[in-house]
Amino acid sequence: MERLPLRSLVAASAAVLVCAAAAPGPAQADSATCQTAISVQLQKFKKLSLKAHVKCLRLENIGKITGCTTDCCPDATAQLKIQTARDNATTAIAAACSLADAASLEFPGNCSFEAAASGVEAGCAALPVTTPEQFAQCLECWKGAEVAEFVALLFASHADEFCNGLDETSPVCSDLDCTTPLPVQHNLGDTGENDCQVGIAKAGVKYLLKREKVLEKCALAGGTQAACIVDPTVSVQLDRAADAKDALIKRKCGNRVPMASPPFCCVTGTGQDCTVVTTRTDCTNIMGTVTEGKTCDPMMLKCSPVPGPNKPVTWWEVCPESDTCTTALATLDDLITCVDTSADTIVNEILCLQFRRNAGADWPCPTDVP
Repeated sequence: MERLPLRSLVAASAAVLVCAAAAPGPAQADSATCQTAISVQLQKFKKLSLKAHVKCLRLENIGKITGCTTDCCPDATAQLKIQTARDNATTAIAAACSLADAASLEFPGNCSFEAAASGVEAGCAALPVTTPEQFAQCLECWKGAEVAEFVALLFASHADEFCNGLDETSPVCSDLDCTTPLPVQHNLGDTGENDCQVGIAKAGVKYLLKREKVLEKCALAGGTQAACIVDPTVSVQLDRAADAKDALIKRKCGNRVPMASPPFCCVTGTGQDCTVVTTRTDCTNIMGTVTEGKTCDPMMLKCSPVPGPNKPVTWWEVCPESDTCTTALATLDDLITCVDTSADTIVNEILCLQFRRNAGADWPCPTDVP
């Protein structure tokens, strides 16, 4: 199945915005109803988008996307699910929000939520906001960029191809801060390493969605970020979500450690006969077969398993969401902490875009915007 590039979907959505006919919001719309609709509908949009991305990348890793071997996601199936979720959110938000409601909630009269010179964020910032539908699609554009960034962080072995670049020029993702060394970009196959990466992704997605939902509920009740974080009921729910995330990653990954370029063996003969090469590309260039989780013994020229217990998982060696890019990730606990802090930062960014009251002071944006 031929991939439909996500940047094409972004461009198509922008074109729809420009051509949309102006239509006022319903007369009964009010700011409280509008704020609730924004939270509920964008939560649905993010959930369906994240699930579609995770499913596609899981299938790509094990070579089960028909007619595609690289740069496969999101495929046509995922694109359709994401666009349907986007359309449903647009309809529901536009039905609940007039532009006057948006203004009373202190949303700007444009889509320029933050300065952006290039990439997907610049595209979002340039979108018109002259109808309730365009207002909804503006929010969806920013949320989609944040969602894509988190997917790239979780699926480290496909980050570059998924985002079509990882800096601020990416046409798909909000930029990642720290990408050196870049994890080797490749399919993990039907392996324990793939099970680990999928476990990281599912755990991270569940945690992000749960954290956002809990904090949104508190915000809709009038709470500020400072008050909600220390609320006893909220704290218990957030702790449970974090514990569930940690447990799932540990169950799927065991004692694996994050490594940007895990060892491999280049099989070039019968059985386990191999040739010592430097990169996976070098192996395929000599018509070899890359076998993950093994190394080529330089004396015997035979593939042998990587000794345990701390086997690698292709992942970041420096957390991509960091204002210093200096903290190395050496253990599974380090990896879990990175998922945790990155999800927290992205949730804070999402909430600061959704709750604008008190000139943004109630839900301030992170100082290091992802």
